[in-house]
Amino acid sequence: MDRILGLPAKYIQGAGALDRVGQAAADLAETALVFADDFVRQSFETRVSASLAASQIQYQWEKFSGECCRPEIERLATQATTSQSRLIIALGGGKALDTGKAVAAEIGVPFISVPTLASTDGPVTSIAVEYSEDHTHVGVMKFNCSPAVVLVDTEVIAQAPVRFLVSGMGDGLSTWIEARACHATGQTNFRGGAILDTAMTLARSCHDAILTYGREAKVAASRNGVNDAVERVVEANVLLSGVGVENTGVAGAHALDAAISRSALDHSSQHGERVALGVLFQLELEQDQDMRDQLLSFYEDVGLPRSFSDLGMQAPDIDALVQLVLRDGSPVRNLPLKIDEKNVKAALTSLVY
Repeated sequence: MDRILGLPAKYIQGAGALDRVGQAAADLAETALVFADDFVRQSFETRVSASLAASQIQYQWEKFSGECCRPEIERLATQATTSQSRLIIALGGGKALDTGKAVAAEIGVPFISVPTLASTDGPVTSIAVEYSEDHTHVGVMKFNCSPAVVLVDTEVIAQAPVRFLVSGMGDGLSTWIEARACHATGQTNFRGGAILDTAMTLARSCHDAILTYGREAKVAASRNGVNDAVERVVEANVLLSGVGVENTGVAGAHALDAAISRSALDHSSQHGERVALGVLFQLELEQDQDMRDQLLSFYEDVGLPRSFSDLGMQAPDIDALVQLVLRDGSPVRNLPLKIDEKNVKAALTSLVY
């Protein structure tokens, strides 16, 4: 099997980077469809429009409805075609950016991903999560290429509630833990190839950066400040985690996230928070107590969930979660050990306190 590594064509990160979106767009096309939800548009439209105009980009703004679903993808694709836009630019959180990937793929044009949060690794990947209009998880969409540009303004990231940065740390901490499992079992990565050593190195770098700089980054971002620690953690949350997971794979941590997403009526928890709990679940299955203890200490310091109750799940139905974790196609089977109802239930029960 070929070893395959997929990357965004360009990654730009820094304070004030949003004001350089026009320069990035000018390398790709002369016309663009730009979209964001109402809050993000109100916050950043003036800066983005000024930058695009300065680079002589013809652009049209559209409202993003808030859900990455087939009707919204088709609506925005139609708008882009009608306006003869040869570039898609999306700003916002994961759902806006996933929609941007899908719209660009639908009409065959490049995509500029502009995250306003560092809460997941989705901004850099060629993967998008599809939902129905009523917010039910449908599945994962895979595209042929990553975004042409990922533009991350760390001042914008630091202005967001710090919970999102911490959530991104939780998502990022799954990258190495799941990568080593997928590598051990010889899994095919999201790019359809074997896992390169380069991908494993990036995944491990993500893990190390978050544990080294995460505490300091939280303190700085809590004050809306940007320092080296914030830059390092944003890079880990977005770039290293995204490239790492796409080129390695997922296992127990994301299996629990998907199970909770399918079972819980309360969807107020963040993806990265659920994945962080899933890391503890996977480590319990693997009986890696040393790593589990190390992460529990870090979780306590930065405020990541260590139990179902921390996610607002006071009395989870463990038996139902067992079945969801073990459902057909679950990535829990990417773990290099025997998985059955007994050890899954025991690992889930360890998170009830």
